[in-house]
Amino acid sequence: MNQLRGEFTFTIAKKKYNAVLTLNSLRLMCQHFKVPLDKLQDWMGEDPLTAVPAFCYYGVKNDALRKGKDAKLPEFDVWCAQALDDSDTLEEMMAAVSSALGADDQAKSGN
Repeated sequence: MNQLRGEFTFTIAKKKYNAVLTLNSLRLMCQHFKVPLDKLQDWMGEDPLTAVPAFCYYGVKNDALRKGKDAKLPEFDVWCAQALDDSDTLEEMMAAVSSALGADDQAKSGN
């Protein structure tokens, strides 16, 4: 069973966002980008500068949907332009996505 789960907060363009990565955020992202679930890892490897911000974008959207609110997100390309301006923000996003996908657990179980 997929254990995708991650909750984190980060700042883009001086605005703080809460994101919740769950199967619903994954569903939303895959639908929007027309990436089949079985091709997700390929997509992440081929285009991480789109995939990582997308995970976070749809994590924010998912958090708002769970609360019955509007996420008030800019368009995705604006989001990426702002997020990719700051290497620290991108590193935070990469760490959060990796953790939610279980990369930390896999590394621990391999030891």
